[in-house]
Amino acid sequence: MHPSDTTYGGVFYQSYPHLYHGPWNELFRYPDSSYPIEQLPSDLHAYHHYLKLLGPLHPRKKDLIPLIKKAMDGEYSAISCYKQLEHLAPTQKEKKIIHEIRKDEIRHLNTFSAIYTQLTGKKYDPKISEKCPNEYKSGLDFAFCDEQNTVDHYLDISAQTDNKYIKEQFTRAASDEQNHAVWFLYFLNRGISRS
Repeated sequence: MHPSDTTYGGVFYQSYPHLYHGPWNELFRYPDSSYPIEQLPSDLHAYHHYLKLLGPLHPRKKDLIPLIKKAMDGEYSAISCYKQLEHLAPTQKEKKIIHEIRKDEIRHLNTFSAIYTQLTGKKYDPKISEKCPNEYKSGLDFAFCDEQNTVDHYLDISAQTDNKYIKEQFTRAASDEQNHAVWFLYFLNRGISRS
């Protein structure tokens, strides 16, 4: 279907009717079914309320699309990798923390998927961008470096948009990723002290 202009809160947005054809539509398919799938409401008002869009999309939104796709690929890869790291972790404490980190990444992916859908009217199926090491220590080092790089990427996205919601979500995600990096560094140091 072709997009149509829709007024919401005094601002013109492009709506995509095919997103609202049923009472609820699956937003994204996660790598496993361990966590509930977030869904978008069919009602247009509820959909915009769900996204909490506080201003019109920036005219440069097309420039954001490849950056958001890269972010989604990164989150998808992290979800897969951290499931493996959780299995390899030597203590219950580490398993629990990695499990919580992985839940953060699923939340990020869900948020970025909603933003991508709002910008494009399409769903994106992310891909594994980097293979996770099979050994725990190497996996922690990989995760630490990836989280640090991700912080920079998310802050770049935040700096390139005037949309308050998108800016806020990527800034918050960057803060989460920095916290994740600290945990992975902590686990790395614990591993060195144990050896």
